[in-house]
Amino acid sequence: MNGHIAPLEPADPREVAGHTLLGRLGSGGMGLVYLGADPDSGGRVAVKTIHPHLAGDPSYRRRFKDEAYLASRVASFCTARVLAHGEEDGRPYLVTEYVGGVSLHSRLVGEGPLPAADLHGVAVGVASALAAIHAAGLVHRDLKPANVMLTLSGCRVIDFGIAHSQDARTAAATSGQVLGTPGWMAPEVLIGGPATPAADVFAWGCLIAHAGTGRMPIGGDPATLCTAVDDPDLSGLPESLVPAVRSALAKNPAERPSASELLLTLVEQQAPDAGDHRRAVPAPPVRTPTPVPPRPSGREGRRDTATKAFTPPGVADTTTSRRTRLLAGAGAAAGTALIGAIIAGRTQGRNEPRR
Repeated sequence: MNGHIAPLEPADPREVAGHTLLGRLGSGGMGLVYLGADPDSGGRVAVKTIHPHLAGDPSYRRRFKDEAYLASRVASFCTARVLAHGEEDGRPYLVTEYVGGVSLHSRLVGEGPLPAADLHGVAVGVASALAAIHAAGLVHRDLKPANVMLTLSGCRVIDFGIAHSQDARTAAATSGQVLGTPGWMAPEVLIGGPATPAADVFAWGCLIAHAGTGRMPIGGDPATLCTAVDDPDLSGLPESLVPAVRSALAKNPAERPSASELLLTLVEQQAPDAGDHRRAVPAPPVRTPTPVPPRPSGREGRRDTATKAFTPPGVADTTTSRRTRLLAGAGAAAGTALIGAIIAGRTQGRNEPRR
């Protein structure tokens, strides 16, 4: 759901469970997402259906139904609220609140790295969402720019297609495969270890570093399967965010902070001046400032990749931290104004006449 609505294609249904379909919002590894109209109120909703070629696969049908159940457990302020789910003509469907706005992926591709103040708002908003997701006993497992929506009410983390309960057995343990998006996965998950809340925190670190610099902090390219053998490159990231991001990218998952701890750290900081859109890195008071690298040209360093299932190169016994604390509401409020400014700025830019 990235704000771009494409026309329905000839093979698309025109109605699902009484919801008139108005256009296509997007397509993922497991299903299609349409913009629909609620049959009672006429309001906009998002309608997700499983791909026709997967409708007969029991594992995908089960995962699709799990998505509805798991997403409904998460506080609605940080995701798209589940309105209905079921099955029609042999195809499962899921109806959620329509989250208007733009995906972080689209924002980065279209306009490059975020200014410091906007980046701080996204860092707070996504950490708040993760705190709520983890407090509900879940691991998202697919945090990436395409799954973060920037809306006037703040950040929303969407797509629980491969999420699971924190006490669930990992995919690698049951099938020999792991699920996720290459480039956004924690090193312990890449080699077959468990996907715990600490893996989501690692993805948060990658996401904030990428959103602030236009490149990945480890491995260079989000499509590369990296195992975090090198220290992260955080040059160009606002100095105030470096300690939190560096701790989130710790190689040992037990050394990463929880999402709640990240949120505490971020809300206690003074956000950068919202009017300062010219530089992303304030000059440190003592040390020589690290030069900000030039913005990558074209789509370099900003590609998004699809969620995949693949066999890891090995299986690791990795202890992880399962620390969870409730602190989501305050963080959501702290990030809302800055996210709204991003959306308002994009809207104003579209409405201004060309000169």
